[in-house]
Amino acid sequence: MKHMPMKHTPMKPLHRHLIMLALLSAATASAQEKVNLRFTTWAGGDGLKLLQTLATEFGKKNPNINVEVESIPFASYDQKLTVQMAGGTSPDAGWVAERSAPAYMASKSLLDLSGYVKANSNMLISDYAPASMTLWKQGNGIYGLPFSFSPVFMYYNKDLFQKAGIPTPSELLAQKKWNYAAFEASAAAIKKASPNAYGGTLLRLDPSNWAAGILAAMYSSGGDIFNKDLSTCQMNSAGTVQAFEMMQRMIKDGSAPKLGEQVTFASGNLGMYADQVSYSGQLSTVKFKWDIVPMPSGPKGQHTLLGQAGYAVFSGSKHPKEATQFVAFLSSAAIMKRTAQFFPPPRRSILSSDTYLNSNPLIPAASLRAAVIKQVSGARALIVPANWAQVNDVVVRNMERIFRPSANVKDELNQVCSEINPLLK
Repeated sequence: MKHMPMKHTPMKPLHRHLIMLALLSAATASAQEKVNLRFTTWAGGDGLKLLQTLATEFGKKNPNINVEVESIPFASYDQKLTVQMAGGTSPDAGWVAERSAPAYMASKSLLDLSGYVKANSNMLISDYAPASMTLWKQGNGIYGLPFSFSPVFMYYNKDLFQKAGIPTPSELLAQKKWNYAAFEASAAAIKKASPNAYGGTLLRLDPSNWAAGILAAMYSSGGDIFNKDLSTCQMNSAGTVQAFEMMQRMIKDGSAPKLGEQVTFASGNLGMYADQVSYSGQLSTVKFKWDIVPMPSGPKGQHTLLGQAGYAVFSGSKHPKEATQFVAFLSSAAIMKRTAQFFPPPRRSILSSDTYLNSNPLIPAASLRAAVIKQVSGARALIVPANWAQVNDVVVRNMERIFRPSANVKDELNQVCSEINPLLK
């Protein structure tokens, strides 16, 4: 069969123009394909809502980026992230606690942000308190940007103190009588006046997160977890034993909840509770009156734990450029002024300002000044080895035995150190 020659009709200029526009639109759409980021946190309550609001605002400024904020309970946070990283489903960015940072850096799970920081002078890295950056630097690298520089302090229930007819911690502080003996005596008085309540505790609900309020008591009694170069366990030092013996007595006489007993300060059934500013987000709807004070003083002075947490970009991120943009957005001075109501900022220009003191509608400025600003300079960061998770497991595994009413705390802590020391070699 003979093929007929095809007749080519010249394309009209208008058609050519429309086709070019269509091709250009397709190319532009491809270039601006939506990037979905996962940002992980252990925040809850109003703190989580604020992070979600900030993610939405960032998305409006960057229409090609969508950020999903995913909250994971603190107790299982690192474990879940480690599993996800190993399985190739790492979040793009998220919070990292100070005690977890060494392990993440050792496993090269955090991206070095120093290049971005140096290239963007508006990051104003010099505004950060030098002590706040120490944990996040390694060599010339910067592996996280701190957002919280928060000392542990004491929340107290004014109503339970009034019912017990005893001076409040604020009144004792003004009289220079706010010490651990007063803390223990006040807890016993509250228990006596309110049998269905507890007087106070230095422990968290989750035993695996024990290294918080009780560290303040340990430090103020001259105790610690490790020696300075992290080569030896100090859990059996005299100051540490004193702090654990106090909690053993309080659990034994019923003025403190038993280990793992689900009694929260927010329930109104706990007279005193050691935590940080972020916990106030869970108190916005409580019906009782409360306030905050610095941690009590001990035989070696008044010391507390300086909790730190930072924003980091995980090396498993498939969108490191966009994840870094989001971390930089959260770290800006403008945003840090807003997150300051829950997380005392490491930026000196904000921490020392009236803006910060008036940032939390739940806590009076005078209380924030006394419990946070005045404690920051003397607070101690928890420096741990990269295998902190293993060390922590040893303490948690022995916790029930340490706090048994009949236990010899010194002997039990000797046993803890005998298990920890081989992990530090």
